[in-house]
Amino acid sequence: MTVPMKSQKCILIVDDDADVLLFLEDRLNALGYDVLTAGNGQEGLDVLQRQSVNGVLLDLDMPVMGGITMLEKLGSCPTFPPVIVMSANDHLAELQQAVIKGAMDFFIKPISQNALTSKCLRLFQ
Repeated sequence: MTVPMKSQKCILIVDDDADVLLFLEDRLNALGYDVLTAGNGQEGLDVLQRQSVNGVLLDLDMPVMGGITMLEKLGSCPTFPPVIVMSANDHLAELQQAVIKGAMDFFIKPISQNALTSKCLRLFQ
């Protein structure tokens, strides 16, 4: 894991799909973000204990700890970075629950490059 330079914004991507991680990491690096990754919510929380980030892209459906549970645990933290949740399924109730628990926006997979760019530049400042 690399330590981000102070001038760069750092984004944490939490997703259990390696292809999604690779796509998102590549795109966010191209936008100038430093990127950290985690394969589930517990790994994501572990990263956040060691590293401050400017935003989190969080998948809702993962093994070990899913996105909703991670959001609930983030809610008790003193610093709550902006979170955009992601879902491969069009489960509006779960996406709404994530927004109620603190997510600022959401993506339904597959994620278009334009939508990713627009939302990340707007929310992860």
